[in-house]
Amino acid sequence: MTSPISATPIVAIASGKGGVGKSSVALTLARALTDGGVRVGLVDADLSGPDIPRMVGLRRDVPTASLRVADFGPHRTDLEAIEVDGIEIVSAGFMMAGTQAFTAGEGIADMLLARLITRTRWNRREILIVDLPPGTTGVGHALRIAGRLAVILVVTPAEVSHLDSHRLTTVLNHLKVPVLGGVENMAYLSCPDCTHQIELHPPTPADRTIWHRGISKLASLPYRPGSLPTIADLAPVTTAVRDYLARDN
Repeated sequence: MTSPISATPIVAIASGKGGVGKSSVALTLARALTDGGVRVGLVDADLSGPDIPRMVGLRRDVPTASLRVADFGPHRTDLEAIEVDGIEIVSAGFMMAGTQAFTAGEGIADMLLARLITRTRWNRREILIVDLPPGTTGVGHALRIAGRLAVILVVTPAEVSHLDSHRLTTVLNHLKVPVLGGVENMAYLSCPDCTHQIELHPPTPADRTIWHRGISKLASLPYRPGSLPTIADLAPVTTAVRDYLARDN
């Protein structure tokens, strides 16, 4: 059963710069919502680094034809979502194999982002979680596609991460896109032998953070090399998204 994309709420996971852990937040949020009975579609639209297939064990070194990728016709459903652990997933990585890189210009990237969302054959969904490319371009394009859009921002404590996200919040304010809150990822390292938390970055002056601009800090996540955040780590984020869905229903 499919429904128009305009009828499906979208929560975009966004950041001002890459390398902050958007994909891990997006995947864990999708798992948390699914565990709570929400029918979730997960769109890995980070065209420069589509990592979600690897995170869920979908190989990218197999021929793309085996993932049923069709040509982009004007009246076609081009991609078929693949269900993993109850989550329907579509990824830019389904268009690549192995170490292939995506090198198209911005216009083509926008077209592919739109088609990942609108031309996928979804079997069921109550919400789409979209892992956007870093920066500002994808947000405006997602807004033009979506009927309802909200954003979760992901930063690290590093000052450059906050400064780049300031530009993104300016765009979001201009487009009147609601920001449900932010996640501070890789905030600290937990000592394995005690409860001490080791800060990994020099503290950013408070007035230079996105929190100073009124973004609610929903979660502060430890640095765990090779591991995803836990569902418990993201409980406040999951609650914020569920509250947003309830307001729209």
